[in-house]
Amino acid sequence: MEEARVKVDSKGRIRIPPEMREGLGEVVALRRTPDGILVSPESKSKDFFEGFRSTLLSNPPRTGKPENWSPGRMKEVWK
Repeated sequence: MEEARVKVDSKGRIRIPPEMREGLGEVVALRRTPDGILVSPESKSKDFFEGFRSTLLSNPPRTGKPENWSPGRMKEVWK
């Protein structure tokens, strides 16, 4: 495993050496681990699932007053 020692500047930034940065892309994911901070390429599938999860957990936008359907009308939908 490659390792590099870098300084944190006064604004909290670090410079990742080009040879280590290669292949990461423009956006990376940071994850805090017991050993430190892990930098990895952005995961598109994770973004999809996080977006899907937030959609499921959010309140749906209301477009009007909900209708109370009769039992007969509901049974028609099931057919």
